Amino acid sequence: MSFQWSDYSLDELRSHATQVFRQGGGSRPDVMLIEFNGHKAVLKDQAGADKWFALLVGPILNWRETKALKHLHEVQYVPQLLHTPSTRSFLMSYHESEQISHLQHISPDWPVFFERLESAIQAVHRAGVAHNDLRNPSNTLVTPQGEPVLVDLVACFCRGRAWNWPNHWLFTKFAQVDLSALTKLKTRFAPQLLHESDIQAEQIAGKTGMAIKGLGQKIRRLSRRLFTDQQK
Repeated sequence: MSFQWSDYSLDELRSHATQVFRQGGGSRPDVMLIEFNGHKAVLKDQAGADKWFALLVGPILNWRETKALKHLHEVQYVPQLLHTPSTRSFLMSYHESEQISHLQHISPDWPVFFERLESAIQAVHRAGVAHNDLRNPSNTLVTPQGEPVLVDLVACFCRGRAWNWPNHWLFTKFAQVDLSALTKLKTRFAPQLLHESDIQAEQIAGKTGMAIKGLGQKIRRLSRRLFTDQQK
């Protein structure tokens, strides 16, 4: 009988956690490594956040991220969705890696890595998803083979149907934000690779884009104040 992650409940999965990547609290979920019968996966559980945030916002965030992962099931640079044991949790494939901002044992060939990272971002966009939070370097991982892995898609924006012109306009802008994040990472880790054609954040949408960004930040801050005990 073949191994299936879907055969196990959330409690069973949590009981086999061997490493905590991020301890939940405030608006943050639990993120942990699960090892079961020689198989590894990563569990993200919004129930680890503060009670009211987990209860009211957790299912929405979980739905958003699992929806994006379903869109990206054929993209190699994104974890694969393996199981959704509850409305507030999901299990995804594990990739041995380190955060680009906390490399300890991995020394990427930066020209090769950034070529692959740009290909990864373009592949995500072709699948109809804008990540929308790649300016946070903790969401870009590096494997020992120098491959990028893009994680934490909770802030993503999905492209709608062809007739939905407002959605498509926003998608284009958020896709540009992802590319400006690539510029930001180059500036920090390999400035010699910068080109005049690289997109800068301030070039994307002017005052309208900054207003949208500011609104999103205000909504996130408000949800933390209303539903958590910690300002995380």
